Amino acid sequence: MAIQIGYFPGCSLHSSAKEYNDSIKASFGDLGIELKEIPDWNCCGATAAHSLNEALALALPARNLAMAEQEGLSLFAPCSACYHRFLLTNRKLCASEELLLEVNELIAPLDYKGSTEVKNILDILVEDVGVKKIKESVKRPLKGLRLVSYYGCLLTRVPHGQASDDQENPVYMDMVVEALGAEPVPWPSKMDCCGASLNITEEAIVCRLSSHILDNAQAVTAGAVVTSCTLCQMNLDLMQSGTKPEYNHPANLPVFYISELLALALGHDFPQGHWKKHFVDPRGVLEKLGLT
Repeated sequence: MAIQIGYFPGCSLHSSAKEYNDSIKASFGDLGIELKEIPDWNCCGATAAHSLNEALALALPARNLAMAEQEGLSLFAPCSACYHRFLLTNRKLCASEELLLEVNELIAPLDYKGSTEVKNILDILVEDVGVKKIKESVKRPLKGLRLVSYYGCLLTRVPHGQASDDQENPVYMDMVVEALGAEPVPWPSKMDCCGASLNITEEAIVCRLSSHILDNAQAVTAGAVVTSCTLCQMNLDLMQSGTKPEYNHPANLPVFYISELLALALGHDFPQGHWKKHFVDPRGVLEKLGLT
C-alpha cells in the first residue's frame, strides 16, 4: 500500500530546479510513495522573509502547514531552505500558544493546530521507505561512482530542536548512496556553507565558499557531488560553468540531486535535454561507467 505524503515543490522546483522535481516524481512511485501536491500552496518565504517581518515569515509557511493538516498529510519539502523554514515555524508555533493565535489570525480562515509532520527527502528515503527496500529496488547499480555527499548547512541545523539525522555528522545521504551501489567517500566539507542565496548580493563570498568545497571534493578524488539542496546544487554547479572569470573552477565534477541518482538506479531514463539543465554535463561520467 502506498504511503501518502503532502508535497510542497516550492518555487525552485517549478523553475531553476525542475530536474529535481522531475526525478522525484520519476522515482518515488517505485518505492511506494504517493505524492499529493498541497493545493494552492504559496512561497514559504525562504530565504529573506524572516529578516523583514517575523509574523509574515511564520504566516507564509504556516498557511501551507495548515493546508497539509486539513488533508491529514505530513509535508515533504525537497528544498533545504523550505524544509528549514517549515520545521522552524512548526517548532515556534507549537511552543507558543500566543504566537500560534497571532499567526492563525493572519492565515484565516485556515486554523493551524500544529500537528503537521515536516519531512525532507532523506527522512522519507531512510525512515519511511528504508535503506533495505531501496537496495532491493535497484535495477541499475551505480557501481564505480565515487560520490561525496553534500548536505549543506541548513538541512540538519535547525534551531529549537533536533533534526532526524545527526546535526554535525549526518549519514542519511551516505546510506542512500551506498544502497544505490555507489561509493560514499568520506570528506571534510559535507556540512560547509556554499553561500546559498548570497550569490545575488555577495558574489565573491559564494565564489570563495563554493570553491573551497569543490577543492575538498577534488582532494578525495570524488567522481561527483550529490546533494538535496537546490541552492547548493546551483552554486557548486555554477562555480564550474566558466560563464564568468570567477566561475571557472577546474574541478569539472557533476553535481547531482540525490533523486536523479535514485531514479537512475531504479532504472529510469531521463528525457532528452534533462542533463542540459546542469552546467557540468554528467553524461560523460555516467557513460564511462555504463550508467546511461
